[in-house]
Amino acid sequence: MQTANLPIDWTLRIGDFPKDTPVPPEIRAAEIPATVPGCVHTDLLAQGLIPDPYIGRNELDTHWIGHCDWSYRTQLEVSETLLAHERVELVFDGLDTVATVLVNGRETGHSENMHTRQRFDVKAAVRAGQNEVEVRFASPIRYAEEMERKLGALPFTGAGANPVLPHYMIRKMSCNFGWDWGPQLVTCGIWRPARLEAWSGARLAGVRPLITRADAKRAEIDLRIDLDRTAGGGQTVETTVFDPAGKRVAHAAQPADSGEVRGALALESPELWWPVGYGDQPLYRLEVELRDADGHSLGKREHRMGLRTATLRTEPDPATHDGLGQGETFHLEINGTRIFCKGANWIPDDCFPHRVTPERYRTRIRQALGAHMNMLRVWGGGLYEDDAFYDICDELGILVWQDFLMACACYAEEEPIRSLVEAEARDNVARLCPHPSLVLWNGCNENIWGTFVWGDDWVNVRTEGKRTWGLGYYLELFPRVVAEVDPSRSFWPASPYSGTMDRHPNDNEFGNRHIWDVWNGNGDYRNYLGHFPRFASEFGYQGPATWPTLVRAIPEGERQWLSETSSHHNKQVRGQQRALDRIGDSFETPEKFDDIWYLASVNQCRALTLGCEWFRALSPWCSGALYWQLNDCWPVTSWAAIDGDGRPKLLWHATRRFFRPRMAALLPAAVTPAGTPPGDMAVYLHNDTASQWAGTLRLRRVRIDGTLLEEKRAPFSVEARASFRHLPPSWNGSAGEVLLADIEDADAADRAWWFAGRDRDIAYPEPDFDAILATRGAGQELQVTARSLLRDLCLLIDRLDPHARAEPQLVSLLPGETVTFRIESARSFTQEELASPEILRSVNPFGAGAAGIHS
Repeated sequence: MQTANLPIDWTLRIGDFPKDTPVPPEIRAAEIPATVPGCVHTDLLAQGLIPDPYIGRNELDTHWIGHCDWSYRTQLEVSETLLAHERVELVFDGLDTVATVLVNGRETGHSENMHTRQRFDVKAAVRAGQNEVEVRFASPIRYAEEMERKLGALPFTGAGANPVLPHYMIRKMSCNFGWDWGPQLVTCGIWRPARLEAWSGARLAGVRPLITRADAKRAEIDLRIDLDRTAGGGQTVETTVFDPAGKRVAHAAQPADSGEVRGALALESPELWWPVGYGDQPLYRLEVELRDADGHSLGKREHRMGLRTATLRTEPDPATHDGLGQGETFHLEINGTRIFCKGANWIPDDCFPHRVTPERYRTRIRQALGAHMNMLRVWGGGLYEDDAFYDICDELGILVWQDFLMACACYAEEEPIRSLVEAEARDNVARLCPHPSLVLWNGCNENIWGTFVWGDDWVNVRTEGKRTWGLGYYLELFPRVVAEVDPSRSFWPASPYSGTMDRHPNDNEFGNRHIWDVWNGNGDYRNYLGHFPRFASEFGYQGPATWPTLVRAIPEGERQWLSETSSHHNKQVRGQQRALDRIGDSFETPEKFDDIWYLASVNQCRALTLGCEWFRALSPWCSGALYWQLNDCWPVTSWAAIDGDGRPKLLWHATRRFFRPRMAALLPAAVTPAGTPPGDMAVYLHNDTASQWAGTLRLRRVRIDGTLLEEKRAPFSVEARASFRHLPPSWNGSAGEVLLADIEDADAADRAWWFAGRDRDIAYPEPDFDAILATRGAGQELQVTARSLLRDLCLLIDRLDPHARAEPQLVSLLPGETVTFRIESARSFTQEELASPEILRSVNPFGAGAAGIHS
């Protein structure tokens, strides 16, 4: 095979557009320099022809772009040697989305799917020497609207506060049309690499290593090799496996006389791949080479692979479980070992995904790893991510739950949509097959649930049976494609789903659940305690971006919580007001922007702490907690732990605590329905390690002023990968009291808190502390010793330096206790700077009758 990469330098021109489209005059006839991979928005931005849509309300000045047709052109040099091959193909790893490809003015291909690799035969169109390649993109908005008229409208949602556009009628990243956390930046372009490939006889089209057995004794691989062929024959495929140290451990050769070559490989005493926290991540190297009848190489592919099995277990409970009910399990097993999945949902990390480099993927996934996550769910309104994403998850042991790309809509199953969807599914299941991190395929996001609860138009689609709406994809097409292309992976029809259409899809006792009646409901975050899911695959609570990200995006004069620009940077309908409502569940709502920002951040942390600790406490009934969401794609108030500039929010620091391998939590002894007092409390211990956890529990009931009211000690022991509940007799506390559970264990000391009342009813003391600044190596440390109880103490260091970080955060202290904040920054700070009221903050000033900060 010969390969010639297409140039990165192209030119961009606007095509047709509706008469009322406000296209700037300087763009109407311009030849605009463009870059591939790229897209229209970033090309225009690079030339200063549009403002940065992430800043202020500039997004609104770019909405016209998605209504226009666009054309990309470049020149390509082709050699006589390349033209001598039987096949000459133009290969695009990603065209976004409705694209017509021309070579030297001759149409050679057409695509209507952003998510599918495309390969076009251009031998008859290319010539030796210079060739012009043009890719014409039709307006994605006008295409989707036309498809809706052609096939008939169906119910859909997802736009948030953005203008409503039919994202479900085009095979494009749905959130490009706007979501309740993302802007509406409907773009087009050649968003992944492009090249010319020439070959004769046969070529390696794909390699699918299916791990059918992996244990301490033996690993077995069902190897499936896909070939494209001309009329030639007589080829051979050679397969070699190298262990993680580079030693050859298996080799095979076999004839390649059909479109799919199948082989079997076996390895004795393999090194198994495990998710992080359960073992190591050794990666074997698989080398596949195609040779002609004379032994000459026709092409070679290499893949890394991890030897592991992955199974989703959904089996009837043998008996009722501790008052929770009797249903079916929903848990993941890796190499036969049950995994408690701790993690978050993943969205595209940028509105323009070509800007997400392997280095940026690695940073983001390492942030997940640093927060003790072991799973990311790639959400169905985004992308099948680049291989680099899955490569890094393979290396770091992060499990991947991958949605098929259907979200918050009813989807037509008629042509041409059906064929586009099937080709997309086959292409991506095959492409991602070698990655051990990918352990589950999921049919859709909320689409089945919507037909039960999202209004009459949704329900009628399901019950009347007059229209297709996507169910055939989730129950027939997708499971069939997975079974045919990669039967080593488990498939689940939807998130949420309860295993059958005869049950409500968001049931506590079956399948996986989404929990949104806490953030979107009436009442505080303690309402998480009324839920008892088998697996919580989506739930969340909003919080603002970090301070430096927020001030970069929102001009100074607009920094009021309900200003037009602040509201623009919260894409949920009434999102900013809802955040005030949720603050009001616990606090008297302050007026100052800084105070609202801080309390909204703290509220997000408290809510997710309570929810995730509760779901871990319910183990083994519950086997996973994936909150919404890890990351953001632009500067926004949202549910994310990492903001749109890549900075960890306070929620990231909270996640490091509630997903720690050994967790202690003080929670109600039983499920507590919304509006019900919590009753007696219990200490829950969740041991997500491979060894027993034993020690002593020190239990205390303390007044807010620090006075000890009651103290008890009790031994505990928790087996590996297990949970334990300790029930102190009649221990519930009362308003103005604090319950504490300390783990007295030299290897895993820990503390759990429970504040019995709401903050606005608690007479916190004025914050009183001593602060000492010291230099430690290349950094600084601030040691804070409490002279009063301090709750949710934070050192907001990035307000002084946007690149600085401090740990820990959200620390609560009794009088006499000390915390040391470790500071990472290129600059040095003074003690006065660090101890100032807007930098060193606690919630004490927001309790009943509090007057301010003193130190």
